[in-house]
Amino acid sequence: MMLNSPQKQRGIALITVLMILAIMVTIASTMTGRLTLSLKRTEGLIFSQSVYWYGQAAGDFGRMVLNQDFADSDVVSLDQNWALPEMVFPLENGSITGEFKDLRSCFNLNALGVKDKGTIRATPVTQFQALLEGIGINDYAAEMIAESARDWVDKDDQSNAAQGAEDSIYQARSVPHLAGNNLMVDVSELRAVQGVGQKVYDRIAPYLCAIPTVDQKININTVKVEQAAVLYALFERDFNLALSDFTKVLEDRPVSGWNNVDDFLALSIFSESKPSAEIKAQLSVSSEYFQLNGKAEFEDRIIAVQLLFQMDEKKAKVIRYQSGGLK
Repeated sequence: MMLNSPQKQRGIALITVLMILAIMVTIASTMTGRLTLSLKRTEGLIFSQSVYWYGQAAGDFGRMVLNQDFADSDVVSLDQNWALPEMVFPLENGSITGEFKDLRSCFNLNALGVKDKGTIRATPVTQFQALLEGIGINDYAAEMIAESARDWVDKDDQSNAAQGAEDSIYQARSVPHLAGNNLMVDVSELRAVQGVGQKVYDRIAPYLCAIPTVDQKININTVKVEQAAVLYALFERDFNLALSDFTKVLEDRPVSGWNNVDDFLALSIFSESKPSAEIKAQLSVSSEYFQLNGKAEFEDRIIAVQLLFQMDEKKAKVIRYQSGGLK
């Protein structure tokens, strides 16, 4: 048989064609994969830019609302525009929906980091414990949470009380970590504190906030009726008053709130005993920290946005911004 027969040549040609075809398929597949990856990267960059600009729009929206309300009044109350539920701000190809929360209508966890001074009953720790007990947390758990939260936000590594918790407690956990020993950035940090399980956290979180200051100020005009325990906690140690008393006070509150703290303290429930200067200093009819919780909707995406505003000479500025995808 001849080596270069037509049959053998055809076989070699077929194998060559198949090899070339396989190489072309491999190259095409690689190019398709790279193109797909490139498109996904581009889509990701466009998405990131969209999130950024929608965040900027949310900031503009928040500033517009707050600046208008502060221009109209020196008193902050629940009948103003910022307090409207589910506000919608339309944008090209989407919208921003959100609600403000006055961070002076809740207990500031970072106030726990202040060293005790003056009347022991007026300290943030005792008030926090009273708040916890007021919403149904038992005495032992309330004391543990209050003292442990104080140890979490103060700057030393020494426990302030037997019920407190510092590094040694947290290092013994199945997933070891250290105490924060710094101000909380978000209320959710409380979940890591000794004694705060998920059920307890869900119960107490609506009454709390974490603002970048250690002072405690409660705006008597913006505490909602269902949050009456926040006010109750300030007075519980020195006054023979029940949580229901403060619930009634808030139900009867003027629509536009009280003009000043003295008008509030002139109420009949305080007729037998006047609050100390320490307690009075913790009351206010104004606010300077607001949190906008909302969502930005564009195309087929929904992005959660959260902005923290600080008022400075009646002008709002964004001091913190967070965002994340919902779907």
